[in-house]
Amino acid sequence: MNKTIRSAPGLALAALLALSGAAPAHSQSTAESVANKASGVAVKVERAIERGVKAAASGVERGLTAAASGVQRGAQVAASGVERGARAASDAAGTAARKVGVAAKPASAPASAGK
Repeated sequence: MNKTIRSAPGLALAALLALSGAAPAHSQSTAESVANKASGVAVKVERAIERGVKAAASGVERGLTAAASGVQRGAQVAASGVERGARAASDAAGTAARKVGVAAKPASAPASAGK
């Protein structure tokens, strides 16, 4: 038996037997690893989809909060603008009244001085 294994045809035969016996086991383990990888990929894809849905919902909530905050801030700014406008109009009216009153006084002052 030792002579058969050591000869070239014997080595080839031993290698062929070894490979033929390992081939089905190797193909079976490859199929299992492909199936395991496929299920692993499916799990990863499913988790990614779940994270995407969660992120989208969070984005919508944050957008609504920002919109509400923006509307509230806009209302505050508008009210402030109305107050500032009313104050400016009042100040302008007072200034105009003083100028009209000042312009009328010098005209009436010489008339009273002449009496």
